[in-house]
Amino acid sequence: MNSSERLHICLFADARSVHTRRWVRGLRGLGHDVDLITLKKDPEFDIGGIDLGASGKLAYLTKIRALRREVRRLAPDIFHAHYASSYGYLASFVNHPRKVVSVWGNDLIEFPRRNPFFRMIIKRSLASAHHITATSEFLKAVTSNFEIGPVPITVIPFGIDLNLFEFSERHDGGTTRIGIAKHLHPMYGLDYLIKAFEEISRGRLDLELLIVGKGPSENEYRALARHLGLGNKVKFMGALPHEKVAQFLATLDIFAMPSICEEAFGVAALEASATGLPVVATRVGGIPEVVVDCETGLLVERKDVSQLAQAILKLVNEPELRRKMGRAGRKFVEEKYRWEDNLRAMRDLYYRMMS
Repeated sequence: MNSSERLHICLFADARSVHTRRWVRGLRGLGHDVDLITLKKDPEFDIGGIDLGASGKLAYLTKIRALRREVRRLAPDIFHAHYASSYGYLASFVNHPRKVVSVWGNDLIEFPRRNPFFRMIIKRSLASAHHITATSEFLKAVTSNFEIGPVPITVIPFGIDLNLFEFSERHDGGTTRIGIAKHLHPMYGLDYLIKAFEEISRGRLDLELLIVGKGPSENEYRALARHLGLGNKVKFMGALPHEKVAQFLATLDIFAMPSICEEAFGVAALEASATGLPVVATRVGGIPEVVVDCETGLLVERKDVSQLAQAILKLVNEPELRRKMGRAGRKFVEEKYRWEDNLRAMRDLYYRMMS
């Protein structure tokens, strides 16, 4: 197929996810016809498409017939489901000659560990695909462990929009701000970060920890900060829409990512690097692919408060090292994780499937 021909692509994905919206808008921006089918629309960020109106997870299976009907009606060149444990599973009941399933992370890392039935769901989702995409080499390896036969797997990350996440040169003086932007859930290790911050901020008035996000552990983390006597040094800033995260990152000097789970990719680290921030992160999952130790940031072992504190303190005390790592991080993202390059990689995969 000629690489300039217009494709008709049907994405089956969660419209509430910023990543879904980026794929829809990005592929349309390349000139392709993109239809979105979703189980539930996001009223705040409506990008069009077909809403199957699933009221909860138990209602997902009741939408298989409607999904089949819509795919037959649309007759797309490519049928692409995102997230293997839900959308990918429903897609496994749809017959289409060119089906792609994209795995994102927790759908393969956490979900199938819960019980053998959930593992069977994932195996069916993957085995029904003609091609699979994963966000990292780590996640590709996890996918391969499901023994799904000869289905090819291609790594296509969630790239960074460098026009949105602009580089910002930081300057010395005043308060040094450490920050994190994450869902406030135990798997992301924020309690370890708060404890590490307490270690390095004792007797100092020139350090702040800024926390962006909401989640089930917020009250626990607020209580921990109070218990450690951190007062106004720790600021909980609530959730931010994705388009405002870059503005938040521009106010920081160091970005922290103390996850204790097997992070599949680490897009938050790349967004921080793109703006010129050094990243202190744990050596888990796919994080070492996006944080180059001693070059774009520092890697530490998970759940190690002392290591985490020492790494952050090193960057606090060495502003020139922060700037050097920040510049290296920007270059790293420019060379390996441009959003435009990832869009074209997905488009080229579609063209190969059409040929």
